[in-house]
Amino acid sequence: MSRASALLVFVLAAPLCAVAQDPPNRDYQPPFKGEAVFDPRPEKRAAATAEAERKAAEEAAAIEAATVKTEPAPAASPPEPAASPAPEAAPMPIAEGYLPPTPEALAAAEAALRPPPRTPVENPRAYGYLVGDLLLQKVQLSVDGKPVELAELPGRDRYGVWIARRATTVERHADGSRWLVMEYQIVNASKDVDVIALPKLKLRTTTPDLFIDVPDWPITVGAITSAQISNQGALRALQPDRPAPVIDTDAIRHPLKLVLAALVAVLLAWLAWWRWREWQASERLPFARARRELSHLAPDSEAAWRCLHQAFDATAGRVVQPATLALLFRAAPHLEAARDAIERFYAESAARFFGGRDGSSLSPNALCAQLRAIEKQHEA
Repeated sequence: MSRASALLVFVLAAPLCAVAQDPPNRDYQPPFKGEAVFDPRPEKRAAATAEAERKAAEEAAAIEAATVKTEPAPAASPPEPAASPAPEAAPMPIAEGYLPPTPEALAAAEAALRPPPRTPVENPRAYGYLVGDLLLQKVQLSVDGKPVELAELPGRDRYGVWIARRATTVERHADGSRWLVMEYQIVNASKDVDVIALPKLKLRTTTPDLFIDVPDWPITVGAITSAQISNQGALRALQPDRPAPVIDTDAIRHPLKLVLAALVAVLLAWLAWWRWREWQASERLPFARARRELSHLAPDSEAAWRCLHQAFDATAGRVVQPATLALLFRAAPHLEAARDAIERFYAESAARFFGGRDGSSLSPNALCAQLRAIEKQHEA
């Protein structure tokens, strides 16, 4: 049994040893998905490549043999002689009594076959009108794109029991086109929804035998209220007006009071500031102080003239006389605007106090008010 076992082992191990002695192919790479699987041994790959080249050469030879060879084109044959012209057809016989059409008849037939001239028309909407509604229909003053003039504008007119034309005007649009605007009004009430139509017009132009055709335009007119009213429950012929919605004023009453209080405070503060400013001016500005004092004196008294003299002296910083008025205008250049009135005041003052003349046409109060206005414009 041992010899038989050893013989069996030898027989089985011999092929395995032969396979192990065959070196593996180190250049072999596993195929990718979808790639054809080739024999990993180099000699088998070379044989497969040679077989593929042989088949490709056989296919090329078969294609070359099946290709049709083109032959050169044969020489052109001489042209054939031209055919002789056909004899003219004999004129058709004219029936007895036939008369050719006149040019006027041909023109009339051509005018009848010619399409009618086209004019753009802008019509109002065709539904939802009640009695008293106004409609505007616009017609462009052009025929086949060429501008035309109307011989006269359509006037006021009544068309049946439904429509009346109120006014007609001509408007010019931004693109330069001119349009005839006709205003219509529904003048009758309908008991139900009725279909009426704006009138068909034929407007005469200044061009002879040329008219603008305006087709009729159907519209619907409805009733204001239903003809049959059921006097049951709350369904009455006349319904009361709906009450106006009530607005809650509590949310805005308090902020409104605050705003009004703030406005009154601002006005009082402005008034107080203005009064304080005027009081300050009456204390430190000469003519403001003189105006306050003149309000307590007689208009044309000597005290009023002396009060105005004191205002001039305070402005110049010295006693001012007619000979020294230049010093006053140098100290207060803004008084140059009233130079003539000031010189007249000093002239009449000299005549009053030193010339024995009592009357004067100059009012110290008016002059003081004029000088106070000039002083106010230049006060700091």
